Amino acid sequence: MAAEKQAAMDGRKDGVAREVIRMEREAVIPILKPKLVMRLAYLIEHEADRNEFLKLCKKVEYTIRAWYLLQFEDLMQLYSLFDPVSGKERLQQQNLTPEEIETLEFNFMTYLFQVMEKSNFKLLSDEEFDIAQSGKYLLNLPIKVDESKLDKKLLTKYFKEHPHDNLPEFSNKYIIFRRGIGIDRTTDYFFIEKVDVMISRAWRSLLRVTRIDRLFSKKQHLKPKNGTKKTDEINEDEEDPELFVERIRLEKIELSLKNLMSKMTIQEPTFDRMIVVYRRAGTKTEPDRGIFVKHFKNIPMADMEIVLPEKKNPSLTPMDWVKFLISAVIGLLMTCRSL
Repeated sequence: MAAEKQAAMDGRKDGVAREVIRMEREAVIPILKPKLVMRLAYLIEHEADRNEFLKLCKKVEYTIRAWYLLQFEDLMQLYSLFDPVSGKERLQQQNLTPEEIETLEFNFMTYLFQVMEKSNFKLLSDEEFDIAQSGKYLLNLPIKVDESKLDKKLLTKYFKEHPHDNLPEFSNKYIIFRRGIGIDRTTDYFFIEKVDVMISRAWRSLLRVTRIDRLFSKKQHLKPKNGTKKTDEINEDEEDPELFVERIRLEKIELSLKNLMSKMTIQEPTFDRMIVVYRRAGTKTEPDRGIFVKHFKNIPMADMEIVLPEKKNPSLTPMDWVKFLISAVIGLLMTCRSL
């Protein structure tokens, strides 16, 4: 999915700016299977032909289910050897060589990618990750991955033997599959969150005025997009392959007393399903063979950090720093008075 934030704001309402995120449409039909089958069946005039069509649909369904069942059984048999909880004991019982274990690992990853592809899951790209990181929704804690706790050998070797296009930068440590696009809305006063936004803005303004921000600024190197084409021609017969989703977040609020004390509704696009695959780092004497496969539902894009593996302890928010400094000042004053 190519996700891109539209450059211009669509306007402001209730003091909150609206952004538009451009996303690629999902390769699925958003309709219940029985409803689709019955609608197609009703297009057939003769009852005998209609019954034959329904039988054909059943045969197709059973064929697809049989394929998934066989793939899933093979996948689970392999995963039983790499289950982080009990896989170590089962591997020891098999008395396999390191080369044989590596072959089984690659077989498991191959089956996993096949099932993900058939289930319309796609790998999360760097562009999508950057879009998610560009804003905040309900999660207000700075979260980062502790890369020292993640293995880099498994995925590096696998992608070397099984190349994939447009792999994300973090694909040597973990991979994230995603499927489905939804919308999440939350209405509340968000008082603490609004104060956090104001403190952050004041801090950034102070850094700009004092020019301290230049010491911490990093140049962003934009990666060229492979396979992208610019065209001025519009084919009216083709359906627009892109989906536009509105994002409403507190970081764009207008500072006013009315907005601070009133309820607001914020909105964020979500991924209906996310699956994270990774392995923890082991030691040279005892490598970790466990492979973690974690499943998440309805994750807001801006809060996608919650699915990241092996997270570091979150740092303080601007509001936490203010509380800490106020407490320190009060404690210092009380100490001075008691002397």
